[in-house]
Amino acid sequence: MGFSPGHELGEAYVRGLFKTEAGKRNIERMNEELELSGDSYQRVQQFITNSTWSASNLISEVALNTSNFYASQDDYRRRDAGYIIDESAHIKKGKYSVGVARQYAGIIGKVENCQIGVYASLVWKSHSTLINERLFLPESWTSDSKRCEKAGVPEDKRTFKTKLELALEMLKADVEVGVEFGWVGGDGLYGHGLELGNSLDNMGLTFLLDVHCNQKIYPFKPQLSVPESTSRRGPKPTKLRADCNPIRVDLYAQQLPSYEWQTVTVRDGTKGPLTLSMHATRVWLWDGKSDAVTERVLVISRNQADNKIKYSLSNADYLATPIQRFAYMQAQRYWVERAFQEAKSELGMSDYQVRKWDAWHHHMALVMLSLAFIVKERILYKDDCPLLSCRDIRVMIIAMLLNDPAAVDKRIAQLEVRHEQRRRDIDRYYKADVGA
Repeated sequence: MGFSPGHELGEAYVRGLFKTEAGKRNIERMNEELELSGDSYQRVQQFITNSTWSASNLISEVALNTSNFYASQDDYRRRDAGYIIDESAHIKKGKYSVGVARQYAGIIGKVENCQIGVYASLVWKSHSTLINERLFLPESWTSDSKRCEKAGVPEDKRTFKTKLELALEMLKADVEVGVEFGWVGGDGLYGHGLELGNSLDNMGLTFLLDVHCNQKIYPFKPQLSVPESTSRRGPKPTKLRADCNPIRVDLYAQQLPSYEWQTVTVRDGTKGPLTLSMHATRVWLWDGKSDAVTERVLVISRNQADNKIKYSLSNADYLATPIQRFAYMQAQRYWVERAFQEAKSELGMSDYQVRKWDAWHHHMALVMLSLAFIVKERILYKDDCPLLSCRDIRVMIIAMLLNDPAAVDKRIAQLEVRHEQRRRDIDRYYKADVGA
């Protein structure tokens, strides 16, 4: 691991993440749940803030172990595993926590004082865990060397990098250590423009990246040329122009006749099957500057349950890729959102109260280690306990840490009751769906 094998404080911190009440997993509250010798609060604080163990080494090990564990399953296919990039905000007060600034926080849908982490998730079927991270430093930080120094930001990390650059940095690191996946995904921030897609093309990686509804595309390949001068006065035209106008993807979707949509059932869910109306077509992109246009596949889905529409662009082979494959890749981002929810609600991903660079990365590394363990347990017990949740496992771990067999038996009985009720609810949804 990134810290010394069997490190007492690393193990203790993970126990604290599991045992402490949601929303209160700061070091002070976690310390109350631990049984450590000496000045335990100071020891844990030093371990997470000033200890020299490598968060990046631990995270790389978590990533590779997760990839290998997925691959060891009998029904594993590499094409079913996705490397999905997303960001998550951590709302914070004050101005001293590393990277904190007033910036857009997607979790609340507005600008707020927060830190932003860019994360990578390895998704396989309905399983997803976080395997890499980068802390986004706004320019208000990278331009202030004294502020960076006080927060412990290493000198080689003080150059401003966009979130796309951080995402590529993670991706290259994980490919280098041997993480395997069939495609790269991401939300509209990462699908906007040509930058990330072109980089993935150059790496030989398949991708399907979401785009915003105002993304412009050319349904037919435009011809680029410099127009002839129409007047003897003034300078001659020198810039390339397309021979047709682009269209927004939402307007393109509105014009599609019903026969252009195909119905695809992606997976069974707890509230019935996820059924989508799908459309995929070859399109072209041009940024108004390049010498050539870029060919992509536009993928549009409409959820038949709520009519929510999603738009994505992919570099997959249009003729060789079934519509079901596009639907699967696009729908997998749901599990990343679930991973964030579980990491925050059950493992205290955002509950930390640390200010420095190393402390932030140490905390995230241990959260990722804990989440990867939970995902592994769910896969191992998927046949015997298919409805096992992150919370179920955490509750069972707490009971086991008490060394009280009666407490364990009580939690197992409660779990069985909850799962039976969930099975009834699922059956009711499916019966209602069939009746409809």
